[in-house]
Amino acid sequence: MPQDTQENGNKKNNLSEANRAIWLVKVPKYLGKLWDKSPSEMEVATIRIQKPAISSEPFKVSLSLTPELMELEPDSPIASEHELNLCKTAEGTNLTGIFSTLDNEEQSIEGWITHKMQCLPVYNTQYLKMKEHYLRSAKPPRRVKPLNHIVKNYKPVSSHAHNKDDCKRKDGPKMLSKDNIMDLLFQAFEKHQYYTLKDLQFITKQSVFVLKAILKDIGDYNKDPAHKKMWELKEEYRHY
Repeated sequence: MPQDTQENGNKKNNLSEANRAIWLVKVPKYLGKLWDKSPSEMEVATIRIQKPAISSEPFKVSLSLTPELMELEPDSPIASEHELNLCKTAEGTNLTGIFSTLDNEEQSIEGWITHKMQCLPVYNTQYLKMKEHYLRSAKPPRRVKPLNHIVKNYKPVSSHAHNKDDCKRKDGPKMLSKDNIMDLLFQAFEKHQYYTLKDLQFITKQSVFVLKAILKDIGDYNKDPAHKKMWELKEEYRHY
């Protein structure tokens, strides 16, 4: 029997790739969907490994999407430049093997996971356009909701209660749209990394309820002693 084949009961195990090292890379959802749409023979990306100037530092690994892959989504801005950050090395730990089965008969080992990495887009103009497109397209569309009951008609009055409240608030702060508030917040975080909710309320002139609803989408609330009870942008919006 050849050394690269091993019998396991009635099935054969192909061990020809037993010495191959495999990187397990976690990629963003948009990148995984784009790869699923690509033909099997298409070249989808190029990996570059840059040796560090200091031997103690890790290698810099970058991934660039090919123009052929980008043309699959011409109307959607997608970041083409990515970095592969090392999450965990399998050296000195129990290795994880990758197996495949052909026609439910022969089981083959594809290799062993030696590194776990995370694929993150490079912060540049292309990435900002992609995030802006995602945020604007994430808004729920307006829908027509049918009514299953009769709507009561009321006699007109000279002034409704909510109109009187509007008159009282006429001299108060002006309510801005969500996009305008986000622009003010991003401009503020370009100057400083951390803000209290009171400071952001003073900058935007908006209510605490509105600010908290937006900050939960784009910011993180710190509980560390150094910046306790302060807000900062989430990792995907930062550029320090």
